Amino acid sequence: RRSSDLVLVDFWFNHFNVYLNKGPVRHLTTSYERDAIRPHVLGKFKDMVLATAQHPAMLYYLDNWQSVDPSALQNMQRRARRAGFKIPNRARGLNENYGRELLELHTLGVDGGYTQKDVVEVARCFTGWTIATVLNDPKFQYIDRVHDKGQKIVLGQKIAAGGGKEDALKVIDIIAAHPATAKFISRKLAQRFVADEPPQALVDRMAANFLKSGGDLREVMRTMIASREFFSEGAYRAKMKSPFEMVVSAARAIHADVDSALALSRAIDELGQPQIGRAHV
Repeated sequence: RRSSDLVLVDFWFNHFNVYLNKGPVRHLTTSYERDAIRPHVLGKFKDMVLATAQHPAMLYYLDNWQSVDPSALQNMQRRARRAGFKIPNRARGLNENYGRELLELHTLGVDGGYTQKDVVEVARCFTGWTIATVLNDPKFQYIDRVHDKGQKIVLGQKIAAGGGKEDALKVIDIIAAHPATAKFISRKLAQRFVADEPPQALVDRMAANFLKSGGDLREVMRTMIASREFFSEGAYRAKMKSPFEMVVSAARAIHADVDSALALSRAIDELGQPQIGRAHV
């Protein structure tokens, strides 16, 4: 892989972050980076949102795998009791964790114009998005019987009652095409690659191209890299390298023959950036 692609993988892996030390997430993180992040860094933004939303690492980290329509759960439990069975109450009802993070950190941003009501409505749309075989080769699974079938209104757009898995897909379409998402993502990219306080004119051009191209991240990056701001005197060598970038670039600079990345990984850990087994040298 090209080094530029790997820098983008690192950026997006941190943007759609998961917590390594929460339950089985440690064992799912390598797959998460490889399967949900890497294929989409120069693709359509909404495809990466979908891939991360459906990956077991994200579903477990933000508890969406346990999020169900409370009334559907109660109906299931009543039917089970009448039949002489008992359903463990492990799923406690609607969980807002993923809905909130999706709007606040992944797409619109904290000032993106959403409300607490939008968080609840998004969470309702994602009910039933869960994990099959949590402890043994976990995979995404949609369970329709615990999905909230009522009407939802997300950011002013109505999602009709009676839907299923497609409710969440509609949410992703709505937020991926939202002007606040275009601005938030463009600013964050410009902060990472141009300046801590990027020129607003550059952010505006990137956001405009984000919307025009349907969230094509290659086009957004092309806008940034071809800009005069990217090559300006103020941006040149203005960004500090992370421990990971410093160690890897040092190895490349001396044309190091790396048979095993373990020693490099240990050095990065000692500099304060623990790794998850990546070997991008």
